[in-house]
Amino acid sequence: MSTIPHPVAHDALVCVDAPGMAISGRDGQLRGQGVSGIYHDGRRTLSRNVLTIGGIEPEPLSGHVVAAGAVRYLAMRRFAADGTPDPALVVERTRYADGRERLVVRNTGRRALCFPVELALGTDLIPLAALRAGHRSVELPARVAAAGLGWSAPDGMTVRASAEPAPDTALAATATLRWEVDLEPARSWAVELRVIAEPAPGRPGPRAFVGQPPWTEPRVRCDDVRVAAWVEQGLRDLRALLVVPDSDLPTAPMPTAGAPWQLAPTGRDALWTARMLLPLGTRFASGVLRLLAARQGVRSQPRDGEEPGRIPHFLGRVGERPRYDCAGSTALFVTLFGEAWRWGLPAAETTALLPALVRALGHLSRTLGERPGDFVRLGPEGPAPCELQAQTYQAAWHGAALLDAYDLPGGGALRERAEHLGVAFRKAFRAEDAAGEFYAAALDPTGRPITVASSAMAHLPGSGILDDTGNRAVAQRLTAPDLDCGWGLRATSARTPGYHPLGTLGGVVRTHDTCVAAAGLAEAGHLDAAQRLFAGLLHAAPWFQYRLPEMHAGEQRVDGHAPVAHPLACRPLARAAGAILPVLVAFAGIRPDAPAGRITVRPAGALDVGELELRDLRVGGEPFTVRVNRAGQAIVEEAAAGMQLAI
Repeated sequence: MSTIPHPVAHDALVCVDAPGMAISGRDGQLRGQGVSGIYHDGRRTLSRNVLTIGGIEPEPLSGHVVAAGAVRYLAMRRFAADGTPDPALVVERTRYADGRERLVVRNTGRRALCFPVELALGTDLIPLAALRAGHRSVELPARVAAAGLGWSAPDGMTVRASAEPAPDTALAATATLRWEVDLEPARSWAVELRVIAEPAPGRPGPRAFVGQPPWTEPRVRCDDVRVAAWVEQGLRDLRALLVVPDSDLPTAPMPTAGAPWQLAPTGRDALWTARMLLPLGTRFASGVLRLLAARQGVRSQPRDGEEPGRIPHFLGRVGERPRYDCAGSTALFVTLFGEAWRWGLPAAETTALLPALVRALGHLSRTLGERPGDFVRLGPEGPAPCELQAQTYQAAWHGAALLDAYDLPGGGALRERAEHLGVAFRKAFRAEDAAGEFYAAALDPTGRPITVASSAMAHLPGSGILDDTGNRAVAQRLTAPDLDCGWGLRATSARTPGYHPLGTLGGVVRTHDTCVAAAGLAEAGHLDAAQRLFAGLLHAAPWFQYRLPEMHAGEQRVDGHAPVAHPLACRPLARAAGAILPVLVAFAGIRPDAPAGRITVRPAGALDVGELELRDLRVGGEPFTVRVNRAGQAIVEEAAAGMQLAI
């Protein structure tokens, strides 16, 4: 296995139906180069699929993603004897993420044609992680199988490519399938290829989720049509990213993080995504909470980061141990639980999860240290990131509310620890530069602030860790030109030495962070700043066909110019696909308290996107519809009987 530069996919067509995925250029040919191929559960099951008609590749005309899990290509085949630029044959290929491909050849000319159709196939079964690391492997030898070809990897994984109708000839030496086609004018010929992968014995991976998604389908109407288009595309992509990682919990699907680089479920991404979709019901969040609680840490294992009460990040396959290497997952678990409870998580499900909550809060208390006001660090001697303090603070308040509601001890002490953390944070993290006051990205191991203005501040306003003065300072700083590039929120200030707009650790715009900032600022009463950041993403959305990527370059927006795609970004990414929903809920001023039988709906003011209607949301399991008119007034059009409304 040799090494090549990291492959890129920013200009590729990607379709997803997890755990399956297909990636190719716009001509539809798979040439065994770069990241192109058909994938199943993180392995490339088909690296080469080159179509020729009469020994020549068709001329490509177009390629488009037509559904989350399908892409369609058009091409033409001309013959020298035709004497006309019109194509004699039109070729349509529809490729599906689950390994199917349908090929249709139409005779659009005036004479009968006889020609061979060949598909040259190949596979290397390379893991996606190895491909991402820059490794390259050779194709495996093929063998003739029923109606096609087959391959086997040394670890026992097998792949079979079969066709209907069966090929006239199958050649193992060249891995080629061949049909002899006689086609009259105005007639067509079709073949369907299926690529089926079987995992190595004893190593089953996640299964595709079958059925309706575990959330309601909202109807969003807005004067700015881009808003509804983003919501619709995002939910289609989220449905395609769902898998069932645990056969013992078949009704608890989780999203894979994103395609192409992270097509596996992770704790942090699932928690964020489930939290974003709470306005569409609690069923998705309930499944994620139950699945992660079943893998919660029970002992100390430094090798994989396991600690009692800690929530895992990487779930692992059958026979593999989970990894607990994400510092924020436990806090996100508690916050998701608390917010799901407020949106109407059923009492029986809430009660069943309380032991996991108590264990998670125990872990959070230990990470805060012994003294009041201690900060949460990445390891005993590591830095203390800004956003991790905010997530811990928010989790402590949610946890305390749940403990009190169910007569469990510790709520008061937890709130006191949170208050100490907030006071210490506002003092230790405060910084200032030429653009004004801000909060440092982190404290270094010695406790000194790393005075970089960054998108980490996006997580502060919605967490409650700031006072009004701090929220105002963050609103001003996040919308300053060095952070707000017009396409969204840069990860670090453009004034930072060494800044580069494509830097993954600094220069890029991350869709998720920008939406978190917009939602938090709106909740904190800074609607103008929230709308300014959100407008940047709305400007970018049509350029990405409303499939917002994980990140794009932090180039300054110029009218008429497209945002620059990042070559290493996932697109779709679960956290980016669902990120718009919390922003719309915050703009509408919706604050549910289902346990108290109350919903507050107080928009902060008139919206730049015009009138906004959110129909078929769910609060307490019942439909909820609200409209914010052009004057910024809320009209609740549907709510559960007996629910108290505060408008």
